[in-house]
Amino acid sequence: MIPLRQEIHVGEAGPGFWRVLCEAVPRTYAIVFYSADARFGWAMLALSLCLPWVALAGVAGVALALAAGWWIGVDRGWLRGGFALFNPLLACSAVVLTGRASGWDTGVIVLLWAAAALLTLALTVGLQGWVASRIGLSVQSVPAVIVVALLGWCGGVSGGQGLPVAEVYLLGGSLEALPDCLRAFFTAFGAMVFQPNETVGLLVYAALVLSSPLGALTATVGFAAGAAVMHVLGWPVTALGTAWCGFNFLLAGVALGAGYQVPNRTSLVLAAFGGGLVAVAAVGLSVGMGRLGLAPGALPYNLVVLGVMAGLRWLPQPRGLLRSPWTTLQPEATARVMQINALRFTDFLKPALFLPWTGTRVVTQGFDGDLTHRGAWRHGLDFEAPGGAGSWDAGSGDLREFAVFGTPVYSPVDGTVVAVENTVADNPVGTNNPEQNWGNHVIVRSDLGHHVMLAHFQQGSIVVAAHQRVAAGMLLGSCGNSGRSPVPHLHVHVQESAFRGAATLPFVLKHFIAPDPETGREHYHLSGVPGQGALLRPTRPAAEIHAGIAGWLPGEMVFVDDHGREERVVLDFDESGRFRFESPRRMERLTAFLAEGVLYASPFTGRAGGALGWLGILLARIPCMDEPGVAWDDKVAAAPFFGPARRALHDLCDPFAGPEVLHYEYTLLERDGDTAEIVARLAPGDLKRAQAAPRLIRGKLRGREGVVEVSGETCGGEKFRISREIGK
Repeated sequence: MIPLRQEIHVGEAGPGFWRVLCEAVPRTYAIVFYSADARFGWAMLALSLCLPWVALAGVAGVALALAAGWWIGVDRGWLRGGFALFNPLLACSAVVLTGRASGWDTGVIVLLWAAAALLTLALTVGLQGWVASRIGLSVQSVPAVIVVALLGWCGGVSGGQGLPVAEVYLLGGSLEALPDCLRAFFTAFGAMVFQPNETVGLLVYAALVLSSPLGALTATVGFAAGAAVMHVLGWPVTALGTAWCGFNFLLAGVALGAGYQVPNRTSLVLAAFGGGLVAVAAVGLSVGMGRLGLAPGALPYNLVVLGVMAGLRWLPQPRGLLRSPWTTLQPEATARVMQINALRFTDFLKPALFLPWTGTRVVTQGFDGDLTHRGAWRHGLDFEAPGGAGSWDAGSGDLREFAVFGTPVYSPVDGTVVAVENTVADNPVGTNNPEQNWGNHVIVRSDLGHHVMLAHFQQGSIVVAAHQRVAAGMLLGSCGNSGRSPVPHLHVHVQESAFRGAATLPFVLKHFIAPDPETGREHYHLSGVPGQGALLRPTRPAAEIHAGIAGWLPGEMVFVDDHGREERVVLDFDESGRFRFESPRRMERLTAFLAEGVLYASPFTGRAGGALGWLGILLARIPCMDEPGVAWDDKVAAAPFFGPARRALHDLCDPFAGPEVLHYEYTLLERDGDTAEIVARLAPGDLKRAQAAPRLIRGKLRGREGVVEVSGETCGGEKFRISREIGK
């Protein structure tokens, strides 16, 4: 299959200002904890209202910054997601809290509040471009730290002689029964909503645990390490002793353990390292900045996180660490997606070649073959066509009796031809030409950097020249019997460089169909290395199915079950052009994308029982092929089909112990134009793993309408069926 570019459709108009504001406010609060959970953001907003004036100042600052960003044309997605607005939230809240505690005049507070909103927005937009271009990171809360320091000086000079205002906490009290270290811990969480109070902090921590167990774990590790270092340095680890800096420890833990890194055992070590380093930085900065009449605030955390992450960027592959590729997923979802994809796409980092022929071929010599695939040249594959002469001494010995002789050979990659030999004579059957070992051959430098050699072409048949661009599927020449080749065959390997005879590299073939050695049933393989004697052929593409999927348009889909209950699923596109399905009622998302003629869905991480849960299995992998009866295998995460308690346990433990997966076998039942019907069956060994998981699921796709029907039965015996109401 030749990869086809997915079309990116643009909707008519984005959401209006007030809708963006309603979506941005909770996301802004959530981002402070590196969370993408809007529900957690609403909880943070509610807890911040325990200090009403400060909370209202923060929300109003977000609204003012959003209005300014809207007017000057800041990217709407950046505003809507809260990434451009959490610095104004922090700065406005801090300025009002400082002003009221210092007795500034009301007019000065209002003026500096407005300046905080606008200045932090400007600094966020400006600094983000600079920081991202140099170290590829977020600007963090550096703009808020800078603006709060500047406006603090300004307010101190111009604030007047008013009396400080004693803020009234709507939720107060202390947890004196707890040990000092736990009181300090919860006080640090309370400081995240500008309320260094143990009771508020306990509620913040509880909300974080419910929203993201991994976020809570990494925050705990970061704080524990920071508090330990503070203790060694002689500082009391109490609610009062660490109230000024404790929130830096937990922020560093979340950022380094689960925000920028995919959570795993090594990231936990990094979270502890970051928390301890922040404690050292906090003590040092408190001395230096104290001479200027300033508090360190969040500066220690910002310096350490940016410094550590910038340092890691210089390492080609930090041992045990994997940078998180998403900022819109919870740590649990990120870890699960990365782990499941590592199991689904085991050959992702290896060179992968399309089959360079049409029809069926047999592997006559594989990797580490008995004849010539040895030593530095062990990674090679030889192919012949079944039928014809079949061996060097069969028939009359005429080359034309071999079915593979003279058949077209196509480029297996997109790239540039770097070497061609086209003048070597074809050998009589049973003889060799070891002096011109590779015979007539073509070497192509793939656009991904590796070099592919195809050897033993028919004399004079090669139709490309050195330095010519080729695309996968372009004709190169015809299979022959030149070089070290006693019978006509095609030799293929990937090598280290463009030189003839360079050492070979491991590689895989992709998008091919081969019969199962045990059952004989044909299976589609995304990638793999066929063994000696394997029969394989390329898939027959179904252009209508591909065009239908590529033509899916943004909008709302209504699914109705047999009881008349409706579930609405919204389809749109993310910044990468991927399909994004969202269920507003269940607050779940599923992403999918087309690549090389195959639709892939990312692992679903919500709860079982809804439309997206079924679609996550059905759309896991759909090759756009015209091959009824052909089967393929895939894996999906088991955790979404567990009960709440077991699912939460897996969310916390899977990044360190590995995920539990369900194995499905898919079959294309039939295809008619742009309509395809697919069935997936759970492997017998997985039937008792999750009662809510489908043991059988069947779906129908129809052109641009997408999935129009899903039905099946769970392992617990519950039948389900949902269908689309087209046009509703």
